[in-house]
Amino acid sequence: MNHSARKAGWVALLAGALLVGGGACGGDDGPPDENPSPDGGTQADAGTKLPAEEGRALAVSNGGLVVVGSTEVNLATTGVDLLVRRYTASGEVDTAFGTQGSVVLDFEGPAKGPISGQREQDDRADTVAVLTDGSILVAGFARGGNATNSRDFAVVKLKPDGQLDTSFNKTGRSRLHFGEDNAVNFVGTLRGILPLEDGRFYAGGFLTKSDGLDEDFAVIRYNADGSLDTTFKSAGSPSGSWIGGAYTDAEAVQGMALQGSSVVLGGGDHFKAVRITASGSQDLTFGTSGLATSEGGQAHALVARPNGGFLLAGSDQDVKVGGELHGVLKLVAYTADGKPDVTFGPAGVRQLTAPAGVLDVVDVSGVRIQADGKALVFADVYAKPVLFRLQANGDLDTSFGTDGMVRWTETQLAVPLFVRATTGPKLTVLGDKAFVTDANVYSSGFFPDENPRVLLKSTGL
Repeated sequence: MNHSARKAGWVALLAGALLVGGGACGGDDGPPDENPSPDGGTQADAGTKLPAEEGRALAVSNGGLVVVGSTEVNLATTGVDLLVRRYTASGEVDTAFGTQGSVVLDFEGPAKGPISGQREQDDRADTVAVLTDGSILVAGFARGGNATNSRDFAVVKLKPDGQLDTSFNKTGRSRLHFGEDNAVNFVGTLRGILPLEDGRFYAGGFLTKSDGLDEDFAVIRYNADGSLDTTFKSAGSPSGSWIGGAYTDAEAVQGMALQGSSVVLGGGDHFKAVRITASGSQDLTFGTSGLATSEGGQAHALVARPNGGFLLAGSDQDVKVGGELHGVLKLVAYTADGKPDVTFGPAGVRQLTAPAGVLDVVDVSGVRIQADGKALVFADVYAKPVLFRLQANGDLDTSFGTDGMVRWTETQLAVPLFVRATTGPKLTVLGDKAFVTDANVYSSGFFPDENPRVLLKSTGL
């Protein structure tokens, strides 16, 4: 679809219709308490069934790890709620954080006015960032009504001890609703947070009509106090945001990287990336007419490279190998200006089709660059997690594991980069470190070296 025509459509749909309720963007959470304390899920007694939980992202916090996602601990009353939990460096739940180690938040809703006459359901955190002062930003979505698929952007700021930070939007949380009052036209979620040195931050994800047929890049810039930064503006998008045009049927921000005062967004079909200036406009000198793209597959993660470029990691499910179609790991390297980095591979692309053990990649959930320039890529290969390590030029690092890979047995690990209480080993990847647990006992045999790793014990995640 023509980009300018698509932007005109956003003008008609969104002009004057971006609702920011409750102070700057708080929705109907009500006035803050004098001594706010987030809802807390209780710890299950020994022998009782733990509530269903799902981790989605993690970050280093206070010497340990903070994991975010969702929980059904209050399913009967508030539905699926946003979850934040912190673990100590030894893998225990940090009971000094939140309520006995957890923060459980329900975004009552919708953002304005009744939709279904019932409490809003299915809040979830998809990304987290820890700021230099130890405070924690969490983002994801708040569903816009029990009977709909509508989803609003949701952001929460916590103090280092897990209490809501009421200097942020007066309530510690922000809810951003697209469309008219009571409308359920839009589905969105935030999948990345990129803090800036001055306290502002970008939150990126996707926005689509509720039919789900056309996901578009979306990035919001917030002030430190939780209000929208209205100096960030682009024609056809509400102030404080840049909503991309429809280049194909799915563009979602899966990662962001700063380039000077600009920000690069990447992810979705055909490994797309764009660069947005500090003022909020798309940089049309980037890539080809403002867009970097590589035909085929879908990017699930982005990371900056030491040379100023960036790397997108994902998969391509329709690659013929030995006469059969397979899902393969695909990586695309771009230069700082969004051009294919041919030093990484032809057209900047690496598709791993050999040895046979690299085939049938279903999902990629993490990519990190080590200090030596090597890349760690974590993939879910039919419920069997695999950690790849590649040389800076894209070759498999055969000194790592077996043929450049470390494998685990089947774990039902649907979303890597977090730990959950399933049988078998679990793994997270952060920077150049990996964190492993196997039935609450670390086994050095999972890695080719004997360096100690952090153990995250199974406590419901």
